[in-house]
Amino acid sequence: MAERSLNERFIDLEDRMISVEALTKYGTANDLRFYIFDYAPKDELLVRKEVKKLKDRNPSIVEFDLYEMMLDIIESEGYMDDVLRMETEYDKDLLLREVFQPLLSVEEEENAFLDKFKNGVADDGESIVLITGVGKAFPIIRSHTILNNLQSIFRRNPVVMMYPGRYEIKEKMTLKLFERLDDDNYYRAFPLVERRTAENDY
Repeated sequence: MAERSLNERFIDLEDRMISVEALTKYGTANDLRFYIFDYAPKDELLVRKEVKKLKDRNPSIVEFDLYEMMLDIIESEGYMDDVLRMETEYDKDLLLREVFQPLLSVEEEENAFLDKFKNGVADDGESIVLITGVGKAFPIIRSHTILNNLQSIFRRNPVVMMYPGRYEIKEKMTLKLFERLDDDNYYRAFPLVERRTAENDY
């Protein structure tokens, strides 16, 4: 089945992101108001422009850029110079395992990364939490891990993740980053705007 154009999907996205009420009338299959807008990685710059447009139209949208959050934590902990130096000297897998994962671990119940979400917006049902920077933050920050951890933080605010890849049904709802890397299964979010022309073909 043919895919809808990005501009066509943007029109639907703008209608749904204009307010909390407009967004949440598209129900999820569970009690969480979690949504994913997936898109082709080649359209990243267009999506960034669209995010700015969405925020200009609706001040209740609060953006959390995973990549910028990651850099801010590294800087605030005083590790930025060390990380920049180590990037030129050590293997990336070693850096990921020995530096980034311990410093930015979102598997821990209490950590600086999740604190940024908690402190960034009150969970009062009046704001839309918009997550961006998924591709830039990979593989240090994994999208399914973020979504799993946010389930206990945002019970009232809807959460929308802009996802450069595919969120599709195989045997389960599967996140496929950059349309080629299996990010993991995640079944508790709702595809926000259909990507294919027939909804039941998503």
